[in-house]
Amino acid sequence: MNRHGGYQGDRSGMLDFSVNINPLGMPPHLKYALEDALGDLGRYPEPDGRRHKKRLARRLGVADDWVILGNGGIELIYLYAMAFSGGSAVIVVPIFNEYAEALTAAGWEISLWQTDWASKFRLDTDAFAAYICQAKPDAVFLCNPNNPTGVAYSPMYIRSLIDRCPNTVQWFVDESFVGFSSKESCFSLVDGNRKIVLLRSMTKFFGIPGLRLGYAVGHPQIISEMAAIQMPWSVNTLALTALDTVFEDQKYIEDTKSYTSRERHRVRTALSELPGLEVLPSGADFHLFKLAHGTAADLNALLETQKIYIRTCEDFVGLGDAYFRAAVKKKDENDRLIAALTAIMTSQAYKDE
Repeated sequence: MNRHGGYQGDRSGMLDFSVNINPLGMPPHLKYALEDALGDLGRYPEPDGRRHKKRLARRLGVADDWVILGNGGIELIYLYAMAFSGGSAVIVVPIFNEYAEALTAAGWEISLWQTDWASKFRLDTDAFAAYICQAKPDAVFLCNPNNPTGVAYSPMYIRSLIDRCPNTVQWFVDESFVGFSSKESCFSLVDGNRKIVLLRSMTKFFGIPGLRLGYAVGHPQIISEMAAIQMPWSVNTLALTALDTVFEDQKYIEDTKSYTSRERHRVRTALSELPGLEVLPSGADFHLFKLAHGTAADLNALLETQKIYIRTCEDFVGLGDAYFRAAVKKKDENDRLIAALTAIMTSQAYKDE
């Protein structure tokens, strides 16, 4: 299994629901901007993308020393871990596996706070705040919306949680999927706040995983520590072109939000009716599913015969072999998933397993 999702076999005709990329594709005008930028490939970009970072900072309404660009969100996770190596961390799980990988590699002491299906993977605020007050970690890591559960919290909720915990704790909040959510970003909590680092991946919402682009916003003392160990030319010319371009198409952004919300609801409604299958409400562009019996790997094998591939979740801490994740894709593609799962879950052979 590919731990980052993505079908690794012959892709011809395969519908890959294991990766959570905007089903509308990249912004239409971005292709032309990238074509225009090909002539710049014979020149070095700025080592730290400074001019592009300044433009982004102006768009965000912060000083440019509050922003760092990265080769995808993943680079910024590793930079933070290395910049503050040897610290102590609490990770809210299940979560994107690279957090534990990055922190372990940088010598952090890690504690896990487990959420579960019974609570719909939502934090028990009182218990969690009490634990953080007792443990006093250097940092807390959480995804909002969460990957792989899709659970999303409002900025007010995150603020109330932070306010109940020691001032010494830094909060690393991954908002890679917030563009798909009805919840607002926690960006309003960052300005002037030394305790929050906000991570944004451009990959998912803008449909550009091949360009590797992300950014983080945080207090200059934190950002400067990360920048000090970042390799030069981390972000390439085409990715920097995308950064300057993607926010200009407000219609694309609004269409994505509207489509994802509508189609997410339709898919969940259809699949919630199936016997032996539970679907978690989601604030992202995917759903987490739980099988009443059988394994997600066996289900995936059946789906592959119909050229459909899902993300089994046995490698996520706190999830087992009964869990899988599936992206929200184009309507006709979602219809194929609904039809395939309906046929399998209602078949007598599957019921008799």
